[in-house]
Amino acid sequence: MLSFEDTRRQIAAAGTVVHYNEAGDGDALICLHGGGPGANGWDNTKWVVDELSRHFHVVMLDLPGYGASPPMEALPGETNDRFYARAILAVMDALNISKAHLYGPSMGAAPMLRLAHDHPERVLKLVLKCPVGLGPNLFTPSPPDGIKALTAFRADPSYENMEQIMRLFIPREGLLTKAMIDARFASAQQAMAHPPASVAPLGTADLREAAQNLKPQTLVLWGHQDRMVPMDAALSALALIPHVELHLWGGGVGHFVEFEEPEAFLRAVIPFLKG
Repeated sequence: MLSFEDTRRQIAAAGTVVHYNEAGDGDALICLHGGGPGANGWDNTKWVVDELSRHFHVVMLDLPGYGASPPMEALPGETNDRFYARAILAVMDALNISKAHLYGPSMGAAPMLRLAHDHPERVLKLVLKCPVGLGPNLFTPSPPDGIKALTAFRADPSYENMEQIMRLFIPREGLLTKAMIDARFASAQQAMAHPPASVAPLGTADLREAAQNLKPQTLVLWGHQDRMVPMDAALSALALIPHVELHLWGGGVGHFVEFEEPEAFLRAVIPFLKG
C-alpha cells in the first residue's frame, strides 16, 4: 500500500515550490483537490491511488496555498481558475509532462476545465467531479448548506464547525469517522497558521462558455446527495460540454465519491481514461 511519505515530492514551478505525491507509470494523470479548509492532493485521492497507479503515472498536486505548497503570486485581475491552471501547466512543464489526463474535483475542477480549454494540446482526457463554475443551481437554494458551513468555519474555525462540514461532505450514515474529522481539522489548523501571502484576487470565472468549447473527452462524476455542489448542476454539464459522459451515484453518496464508493469510482474512471 502506498504511503504519503514514500510518494511525497516537491518541485520549483510558477515562482514557488509545489508539493505533490507521485506513484505509478504510464500516461500521466494529474489529480487536484477541492477548496475547503485543510484540502490537499493526497487526502483527496489516497483512497484510490493504489489502483490508479497500476495504470497511470499519478501526480497528486497541492495547489499553491494548499497542503504543503506555499503560495504563488497572482497576475493582475487573474481569476482563480486561470491562476491555478497556470500553476498546473508550470508543474507539467517542470516534470516534462507533455500531455496528461486531468482529474479535478469541486473547486479543483475549474482550473482543470480552464486548462483543457486553453491548452487542449496538453490534455488527453478530462474527469470532473462536481465541477463549480457551470452556472447557478437549478433546483437547490443558493448558497447550499455545505457552502454555508464553510463560511461558518472561516468565521469561527472551531472543531464543531469542522464536524458540521465533514457531515455535509459525507452524509451517508456510518462512513464518517472521528479520525477523519480530527485529521481534516488538524490540516485546516495548519493551513490557517500559514495563510497564503498572495492568492488570486477574483473568484472563479463563469466557465459556461469554456465548457461549450471543450475539445477533450470529458467524464463528469456526481453524488446525488452532494451538499457542497448540488447535483442539479450536472444537467448544466450535460447541456454544455460537447463530448461528455455523466456518472451519477444514488444511495446517499455525497461530495467524496472516491472515498464513499471507491470501487465504483475506479470502474467509471479507469475504463474511460484507457478507452
